[in-house]
Amino acid sequence: MNSGQAAGGSSIASIGLSTYATLLKAQGVATADQYQADRLTTAAQYGDLKAAQTGGQMTRSLNQTLGNIDAVRAAANSDPNSPTGAAFRDNQESIGVTQRGIAIGNINAQTAQERSDAAFYRQASSDAMLSGDISAAAGVFGAASPLLKGNGSSQSGGMGLSLTTTGGLY
Repeated sequence: MNSGQAAGGSSIASIGLSTYATLLKAQGVATADQYQADRLTTAAQYGDLKAAQTGGQMTRSLNQTLGNIDAVRAAANSDPNSPTGAAFRDNQESIGVTQRGIAIGNINAQTAQERSDAAFYRQASSDAMLSGDISAAAGVFGAASPLLKGNGSSQSGGMGLSLTTTGGLY
């Protein structure tokens, strides 16, 4: 084997290793992105649970507050149909419902953001794999190009492909 053949074999091995390294790097990035997406999906599921639990707890607390108001009014022998008493009770109920809505809304907004971020990371994972495939293919073609030009075919690039006069393949 002469030195030209040894160099060609080394170049082919280098192309193969470089391609493999590019694919492994892309797979590593994709795996990390997928892991992050899975973490965010889990966090969103916990967020759904937290919203349900918070809503339930705040409803119980509101019912207890309204019950206490009713008990105090009854103990004081207040008229249950008193407009002032009804206004006070309605105001407390409104405050409790608003607080519950804000708390649940904030939790749901965070959950929606986590789901959106998870979707982003899943897409990034897919893009990383595609980018790795394209980069590996470009590396192979770029490194093989000088090897293929050396066979004496001026129009086809040594691949047996014939170019038309306009430069397109036929």
